[in-house]
Amino acid sequence: MSNDYKRHLGYLLLVALLVLTAGMGLRDPWPADEPRFALIAKDMVESGNWFLPRAGGVLYPDKPPLFFWLIAAVYAVTGSVRFAFLVPGLLAGLGSLFLVTDLARRLWGERTAIWCGATLLALLQFPLQMKSGQIDGLLCFFTTLALYGLCRHLLLGPDWRWFTAGGLAAGLGVITKGVGFLPLLVIIPYIFAARSDWDVPRYRARDARWLLAPAAFLGALSLWLAPMLLATSASLDPDMLANRNNILFHQTITRYADSWGYIQPPWYLFTNAIPWLWLPASLLLPWLVPKWARDLKARNAAVLVLGGWALLVLLFFSLSMGKGSVYILPAMPAFALVIGLHAEALLRRIGVQRLLVAIPAGIAILLTAAGTYALMNPADVKPWLGDVLVLLKTSVAVIVTGIVMFAVVIICRRRKVLVGYAGAMLAFWLGLSLLLAPAIDSTRSGASLVRRLDMEISPDEELAFVAWPEQLLLQWNRPATHFGFRRDPADDVRDSAAWLAGSANRRALLPESLLEPCYDRRGAVNVGTAHRRQWVLVDRDAVREGCVVDISGPQLLVHYAPTGSRQFAQTAASSVTVAQSASQVAR
Repeated sequence: MSNDYKRHLGYLLLVALLVLTAGMGLRDPWPADEPRFALIAKDMVESGNWFLPRAGGVLYPDKPPLFFWLIAAVYAVTGSVRFAFLVPGLLAGLGSLFLVTDLARRLWGERTAIWCGATLLALLQFPLQMKSGQIDGLLCFFTTLALYGLCRHLLLGPDWRWFTAGGLAAGLGVITKGVGFLPLLVIIPYIFAARSDWDVPRYRARDARWLLAPAAFLGALSLWLAPMLLATSASLDPDMLANRNNILFHQTITRYADSWGYIQPPWYLFTNAIPWLWLPASLLLPWLVPKWARDLKARNAAVLVLGGWALLVLLFFSLSMGKGSVYILPAMPAFALVIGLHAEALLRRIGVQRLLVAIPAGIAILLTAAGTYALMNPADVKPWLGDVLVLLKTSVAVIVTGIVMFAVVIICRRRKVLVGYAGAMLAFWLGLSLLLAPAIDSTRSGASLVRRLDMEISPDEELAFVAWPEQLLLQWNRPATHFGFRRDPADDVRDSAAWLAGSANRRALLPESLLEPCYDRRGAVNVGTAHRRQWVLVDRDAVREGCVVDISGPQLLVHYAPTGSRQFAQTAASSVTVAQSASQVAR
C-alpha cells in the first residue's frame, strides 16, 4: 500500500466523515422508524433489560436486537439520544466505504480503488441512508463485510479465514435484519464462473473447509437466537411466545412470501427506486452497459461475481410483493465496485461531463424553486411544517442551499467538472444537515407539540397517550400511561375512556380524528398539529354516555416512566398488565 494511496484514502474518508457527521446532535429522531428505534434503545438502558427489545415498555417483535444494542451502548456512555441514534449509521458508512475501497485495491489496483470508493460516496442513497437512524445502514455494513470476506476467498484466495469471517458477518447481518444472509448467494455466480473456466480460484468440492462459513454463520446467529429461544420457550407469558413466533416467522418468511405492506409491482425497484437513489450512476447506464458487456466478454470474473450477486439481490426483493426503496441498499456497494472500475474512463466523455454539471444544477434549481414556492404559498405547506416561523426557516434554508450549489456548479462548469460536482453535492449535504434539519426538527420530531403538552398538563395530573406515535413518547420526560403498542385505535380509545373514568385528575392525548364516538368535541382542548394530525386533550367530562367501555377498567394498561431509576426497570419488566381496574395496577 503506497503512501500516495494512503493519502488519497485519507482524503476520501475525511470527506465522508464531514458529510456523515454534519448535523449530528442538531436534530432528534424523526418518523417513521427513528423514534421507535431510539425509544427501544433508551428503554434498554433505563430498564436494564437489554435482551428483549421493548417499545414504550411493550415487547417489540419486529427486529432482532443488534442495532438497538449499538444505539443503547452509545446512549449509556453519552446520555444523548440525539447523538446515539446516528452513530451506528456513521460507523457503518465509514466501514462500508473502507471495505469497498480495499476490495477494489486488491482486485484492480490502488488508483481504481479510490474511484470505487468515491463512486460509493457519490451515490445519493449512500449518504442519505448512513445519515439516518435506521437499521438498513448497519445491515449494509454487515452484508458488505460478508461479501468482502467471501470475495477475498472466492476471487483472491485461497483464504479460508476470510471465508469464515464472511459467514460470521452474514450471521451478524441476520441478527441486525433478517435478510443479512444475502451475501451467501455470491456462491452462485462464483460456481458459474468456476465451471465455465473463468479466472477464479478453484477448490475441491468435497473440501470440509467449505463448512466453515456456514458454521460461522450459524454461530453468530446463535449468539442471539439460542438465548432468545430458551427464554421464550421457558416462559408461560403468551406475549413472549407471540413475540418469538412473530420475529422468527411472521416478519421473515410470511413478510416475504405473503407481504401485507408496501405492495409494489415486480419492476418497482428498477423503475422507481434505482433511477433517483443511485444518481448519478443511474444516468450513466448508456455508457456503463457496453463496458460491462466487454468485461464479461473478456471473462472478467470480478465483474461477473460482484455484478451477478448484486442483480440476484435486486431480483430477490423484486420477487416479493412487498418492497421499499431502501431494499436496494445492500446491493449498492457491489454496484459501486463495478461502476467505479470504469469511472475514470467515463469522466473523459463529454456527455458524462455534461451530466455531472446538469444533475447538481437541476437539484439546485428544484431546491430554490421549492423554497420560493413555500414562501409565496404558505397555506399549502403549513400542514406539513406546523407554524409560520418553521416555514420561514425551512424556506430560507432550502433557498440558500440551492443558491450555493448553483454557484459552485457555475464556477467549476468548464474546467473542473468533477470538483464542481463534488463541491455542489457537499454543499447539498451540508445545507440539508446544518440548515434544513434544525429548521424542521421541532415539527418532525414532535418536540413542539410535546412542549405545548407539557404546559397544559400540571405536575399533579396523570397523562395517557392514545394511538401514540413513538416520537411523542420519546420526547415526553414524565411518567405516562398508554394502552399498548400498535393496537386497533378503537380499542385504545375505549380503554382510555375507562381509564379516565377512574379519576378526575387524568387527561388523555389523542388525534382529533379519533374523538368519535367516545368523546364530545366540546370537551376537547386543542394542543396543536403534528405529523399532519390535530391533537387534543380530553378528561372524563368529555366521555360520552353512549361510549361502550368496560366499567371494570381498561383491558390493557401500561405505566411508562422514562427515567433511569430502578423503579422503571421493575415496571418495564412487567409493564403490560391486564387490569380489572385501573386502581389495581401499581405505578
